Amino acid sequence: MKTFVALGAFVANAVAQTTGYFGVVSARSASPIHLRSLEANGGHFFLGGANSAYCPPELGEEVCAAYPGNQTVLAGGEVTLSLGVVVPGGQQVYIAPDGALSYTQPHSVFKPNGSVVDGWSRTEGETFGNLNFVDGLVACPTAGDKPWQVYGQLPGVELSPDCLGFSALTVNSTGAIAWEY
Repeated sequence: MKTFVALGAFVANAVAQTTGYFGVVSARSASPIHLRSLEANGGHFFLGGANSAYCPPELGEEVCAAYPGNQTVLAGGEVTLSLGVVVPGGQQVYIAPDGALSYTQPHSVFKPNGSVVDGWSRTEGETFGNLNFVDGLVACPTAGDKPWQVYGQLPGVELSPDCLGFSALTVNSTGAIAWEY
């Protein structure tokens, strides 16, 4: 079992270095969301705060140390988008029917009826690239001092007037990916 897990860790690490994983930072000058990192937490995405990276303890300390998930890492960005994870089956990013930027649970492809999985595009630049959703992304304040929740703008979905549109700047990631979020 240890050999299989170690081989899996080696392969996943090699894949991470060659597949174009990236992180996202928000850009909206003179606003409370400017230059906040996009973090995956509890099935949704937020600007700021911590992510919910997880590695099952039964995989062992060595494997889990290889996938600390110290930043939220994404993959794709051409039509569809996923989290940069090692968990079998991956974790797909989608816009829920209420507009919330969300992701699937580990080992599951379930998305609520009416979810949108496509509409993404990514461009690369010298320093930063851009991640775009067809109708735009906004961040809405949450209660208390929690981070701002991210939504994809969908036709017919009304969001709070306190939400702020932003540009999603991408930075190629050489950091360690997570086992799962």
